[in-house]
Amino acid sequence: MNRVAKALNIKYPIVQGPLAWLTDAKLVAAVANAGGIGTLGPAAG
Repeated sequence: MNRVAKALNIKYPIVQGPLAWLTDAKLVAAVANAGGIGTLGPAAG
């Protein structure tokens, strides 16, 4: 585990990019459940 993953208490230091219209809560939840950091885009809905 590297310093970033350890500091954020995550398994993998992967940040899912906010993909505007393509990102929804299901994708963010899937990324978070897999150990990464999920983010919602400004047009998510």
